[in-house]
Amino acid sequence: MVENPWPRIGWWSTAGLLAVAAVLGFLVLGREQQNGPALGAWTAICRALGIVADIGPAGEPQPPLRTPSRIAWTSATLAQANGGNAEHGAFVAAYCTACHGEQGVSQTGLFPTLAGMDGASIFKQLDDFRAGKRSWGAMNAIAQALSMQDSADVGAYFARRTNGLPPVLGENFQAEHSLREDNPAIRLAFAGDPARGIPPCAACHGPSASKLGAPPLKGQRAEYIERQLAAFAQGMRQNDIDEQMRTIASELTPEEMHAVAAYYGTGAEARTVRR
Repeated sequence: MVENPWPRIGWWSTAGLLAVAAVLGFLVLGREQQNGPALGAWTAICRALGIVADIGPAGEPQPPLRTPSRIAWTSATLAQANGGNAEHGAFVAAYCTACHGEQGVSQTGLFPTLAGMDGASIFKQLDDFRAGKRSWGAMNAIAQALSMQDSADVGAYFARRTNGLPPVLGENFQAEHSLREDNPAIRLAFAGDPARGIPPCAACHGPSASKLGAPPLKGQRAEYIERQLAAFAQGMRQNDIDEQMRTIASELTPEEMHAVAAYYGTGAEARTVRR
């Protein structure tokens, strides 16, 4: 009986066609790329299969994640920041007088007024200086010399000073503080600029509300506020959590920075009504 050769011929022909198609698809055509050199055989095969050939970077050590601050507002951190001893803080504050003024009232735009500032804000900034998250001359060395308890104590001391920044009273502002406000400082302070993703300053810094760790601005040195806005905008200061201030400041023009700083720096009374 003569064996029929055609099934075997058909199978071998099919296998040959598949082999030729694989070579053409995975190697010949897969290596070519527009406006670029030909790819290697392994890279071409991986691209044809829709996978990434280069697995090296994924296995390499990754740079450490850079966090803007070591402070996280946990219950333990809040208890420590709010548990300062103001009497001991008065002794610590003696080292602050040379730059921040008598009892924390600054006389120069290089340094902020600390009197009346929220204790948690001072606590956070001191740790940012201590950790190198924020850099400014002698403050890094001074913060290194202070313990976390010292930071809480000096924060409690300055928070109780009544001769500096006025307290944030949770006031509510009237409807004239809107996007139609002609004064750019008041418009940014109370309405922001939604088109640029800028929230109102008052949402975090008062007087309508306050955000934990956000210092009050009303009555602060205008030159200091303007310097800090420029530092955030230029990326020189990077200790803002979630890059909030860097994002906002980068959208402001120099004229807007000056106007907002002057508005808050003069301690101008906002047109507000009590809740």
